[in-house]
Amino acid sequence: MNKNIEKSKKLRKAIRAKASQCYANAWDAIESQEDYQDATYVEGMAVVNGLVLEHGWIEHEGEIVDPTLLEVNIAYFPGLRFKGRAGLDSTWRIPGMLESGMKLPIFYRFGWGGVGSPEFLQAIILAYRFAAMDAMAESYAKYGSGSACPSTMAG
Repeated sequence: MNKNIEKSKKLRKAIRAKASQCYANAWDAIESQEDYQDATYVEGMAVVNGLVLEHGWIEHEGEIVDPTLLEVNIAYFPGLRFKGRAGLDSTWRIPGMLESGMKLPIFYRFGWGGVGSPEFLQAIILAYRFAAMDAMAESYAKYGSGSACPSTMAG
């Protein structure tokens, strides 16, 4: 899926996107913009200049629209997806919000680093492999099969 830079810039301006608030920016775009009411809210991983990071964006009409990170060279690895406003509303029923104490990001409701979600764990593994950080990818793959927490293996 390709990223539409022009739509991303336009949406950034329309919602007055805030730096370092990717999840809130993506949520707000779907919640407040009629053109994006049926877009998909996504939480996953992004690789920017070799840096692997947790990130949120939207998918709309077969394209990635990212009002937070406008850089062109970003690789996106989707984990959790919620379709349109109904999908956003459904997130309230996902257990774990009270335990995490946070509405966003949603992946926090799936245990440490979101690894309790098979989809989010797969996004993590793929992102680290893409960034040629195979040892980290393998540590997450092992964690997903029940072994020690990756943060204890990283060094």
